[in-house]
Amino acid sequence: MSTMTPARRATDSPVTEWARVVMADTSRARSEDFRAAAGDEPRPLGGNFESFFDPFESRKVRGALIDQQSLECKVTWSIADCAVVAEDRSERGWNTAASGFAKVVEQLSQAAIGEVSVKQVGLQRCLYFWRIRPGMIVVAEVSGLGRLPASDVEPALVKEICSAAMKVRETAALRAREAARAASSSADVPSRSARSLWVKVGWASVVSLLACAAFGGWLFAKTSLDILHVRALMDAAVLRSLSLALAKSDYGEVQEMLSTYGDSGYFSQAAVSNAKQRVIAIAGNWPNVQIGEPLPDQIARAAETFDLRLGPESLGQLLIPQPRTTPPKLARSGLHSLRAASGWLSGLSVVAALTLSAFLLRMSVLARTKRGEPDAALEPTKE
Repeated sequence: MSTMTPARRATDSPVTEWARVVMADTSRARSEDFRAAAGDEPRPLGGNFESFFDPFESRKVRGALIDQQSLECKVTWSIADCAVVAEDRSERGWNTAASGFAKVVEQLSQAAIGEVSVKQVGLQRCLYFWRIRPGMIVVAEVSGLGRLPASDVEPALVKEICSAAMKVRETAALRAREAARAASSSADVPSRSARSLWVKVGWASVVSLLACAAFGGWLFAKTSLDILHVRALMDAAVLRSLSLALAKSDYGEVQEMLSTYGDSGYFSQAAVSNAKQRVIAIAGNWPNVQIGEPLPDQIARAAETFDLRLGPESLGQLLIPQPRTTPPKLARSGLHSLRAASGWLSGLSVVAALTLSAFLLRMSVLARTKRGEPDAALEPTKE
């Protein structure tokens, strides 16, 4: 048991006023003032307080730790039969909003830390209040069934009982916190496992999307090469046919053959010139190009030019304006459609992979941040 603490009788009017507000009808059953919340279990107080909590006197203690600035009750407790209820559920609150209590706090701020003020409230109750540390005060009420003079209860004993109660409350809060943390951890295990599984599936999907993008890029390049190869073969066949006709010097046959290729859709416009660079055949409507005249330089520079030759001898040129049309035979081959589809596949796969990667990285950062958050420390309530 602690040593005796100096005490002074509080008889000032503010204390009396506040005590009158706190005082309740003593005819009501006292057990109502010490109800525990549903699920709360009384915990042993500890210490040698059996003589104080004499079952024949039915003494009870309720108290509160109050912030001196905000007047907020940080911790409350009630004690009966050497057991601490987790929280004081009394209907008689401490009424810290009353003007009298503010004056009590003002008076306590001038008293030394640990100095107890005592107020007799009726025949069966006494109030005790003191500063436990700078900025925090403790208010305690001792009551009994019979007459309870303040002189029968040592203030030092009340302080010791309240200190033990606060230690029990702190231990109970710590255990509850550890139990909640353990329950949360056990509940988070399946959640973390499921999240980890989904993250793995997500990254596997990213790899699959990147593989699709690579395949689409490869297919796009291959179809482009195939288109160029097919066009080169078609160009070679056309050039050989025109070269053979031009070698005969039969310009009529050259014109007929050029018109045939134009009608088939191989090109929309074309012209053939002889070795003297004069136009001898025209296909399609091509303004400013006249048979028998040299091809204008501006048109010649904008057109795609093919040499018509048999062996080393150049017989003339085939000129096709840009851009060239797609021959029907090449269009029917489906290579252009395949190249467009492969391009879309590659592009969309890259976009989807980048989007999914950003989402997965964000999930990982949030998960690490959540695991790294420090737990809030318990507010100390020790004297």
